[in-house]
This record gives sequence, structure tokens and C-alpha cells, in this order.
Amino acid sequence: MYPQVQKLLLFIAVIMFGLGTLIQIAENKNQPGLAVDYRPLNNPGDIAPLLQPVQAIAYTSVISLAELPVKEKKQRFTEMLLPAILISKQKLQTQRHKLEQLLSNNSLNADQQDWLTSTMQRYKAKTPDQLKQRMINLPNSMILAQAAIETGWGSSRFFVQANNIFGVWSFDPTEPRIKANGGRNGTPVYLKRYPSLLESIDDYQLTLGRGQPYRQLRQATRSTQNSLQLITYLDRYSELGQTYINRLAAVIKHNKLQQYDDYHLRLN
Repeated sequence: MYPQVQKLLLFIAVIMFGLGTLIQIAENKNQPGLAVDYRPLNNPGDIAPLLQPVQAIAYTSVISLAELPVKEKKQRFTEMLLPAILISKQKLQTQRHKLEQLLSNNSLNADQQDWLTSTMQRYKAKTPDQLKQRMINLPNSMILAQAAIETGWGSSRFFVQANNIFGVWSFDPTEPRIKANGGRNGTPVYLKRYPSLLESIDDYQLTLGRGQPYRQLRQATRSTQNSLQLITYLDRYSELGQTYINRLAAVIKHNKLQQYDDYHLRLN
């Protein structure tokens, strides 16, 4: 390929990534009663402390916490992640409320029907009732525990370089992504690059909401919000199976993560 063509393609890719980032952030900002404060991070001191109710902050760039003392690293990591978790859950709650309102109507206008159709497609739901069952609520402690394990408490390269909290792979060459150092069976592996931590959590909630391996988890959330009970349905989330569940339970208990289940977001 000619150098000029390579430069042009690279320029287009950069422009498309920037445009995609702006669109995703604009969509997240356009939430009723919720003003998200998007911030970059340059050092651990930039991370806002957790105060009840929690300020709606979504960090657009993060830093490795690997060099911090263990206790401070875990504290900073929780302060960094919990606001985005609460924002994502609030967005989902708003969507659930909208869905319930639509289902109570005898007929839908064009905009309402478009929203319902697109949301059903996103969740791979065949009926509005199935969509309702897939828009699940997850405890903060469970999300924090998975995030801690997947990122090594904020030290993984994919977390720092791509805001990718849960190690989500990318199979689409047109979307923002980064290449893993290793491959799988001789094939390169890519991971998604997110505009902020918020979009990574949004994607995680969507995965658990529509993925076939998590059908029992979705059913269980209708009867309990106890993270130690819900994690038992994550045996297919990781190749480690039961070992992964045991690790999650240890992280939740040792770090007393269930104390954050009652934290809520400060709304405008």
C-alpha cells in the first residue's frame, strides 16, 4: 500500500474514533435529570473522594494504580469506578421506567416504536416482555469485584490504554480497539477501546443482560440483590469456572465491597 494511502486511512480512523467518542458521550449526557461530569485523570490525586450521594463523574482517561500501596490502590480504584457504575445503573433504571410506561400504553407513536424496536435489537429480545427481563439490576459490589479481578485493581494495560474494564474482545476492525500482546491459536486478539469508563460498564451490563450464559443470573436478580449469591451464576463468565467464583467471593468479603451496595447517585 502506498504511504499516502496509509496516511489517509490512519487519518480517517482517527477522525472516526473521535467522532464515535463524541457521539457516545453526547448520548450519555442526554439523560433526564442526570448531568455527567466527564474528566481525564493525570494522577491519583485527581480522583474525587466518595461522598454520599455520589457525584456523577465518568473518567475519560485513567492511570495505572499499580505503584500505589495496596490499601490506597484499592481505595482509589473504588473511588474511580463506583461513580460510573452508578451512572450506568441510573441510565438503565431510566430505560426500564420508559419501557414500563410504553407497555402500559394502548398504542405507540413513531418515536416510541422506534425506541422500542432499537432497544429490543440491542438486547436481542424477541418481545417487549423479554426485553424487560433482560434489563437487569446488578449490585455494586458484584460489579466492583469483577472489575477488580479483571483489571488487577486498576493496573492492566487494557484498563489504562483503552478504558476496558472487563477485558471485552473486539471482532470488528472498524471500531476503536487495541491489539493484545498475545494471540489465540495463532490469531491476533483485539480488545475494545471505550471513550470512558462509563461506556465500558454500559457494555458489561448489556452483555450480562442479553447473553445466553447469564439467563439464570437474570432470573436470580428478580429475587435477590445479594452479590455473594448472584456470583454463583457467573461460572461461564471466565474459563476458570468455579475458581473464578471463589475469587470473586474472596474479593467481596475481604474488601467489604457490599458496603457500597447502598451508595446512590446525586441527581440534579
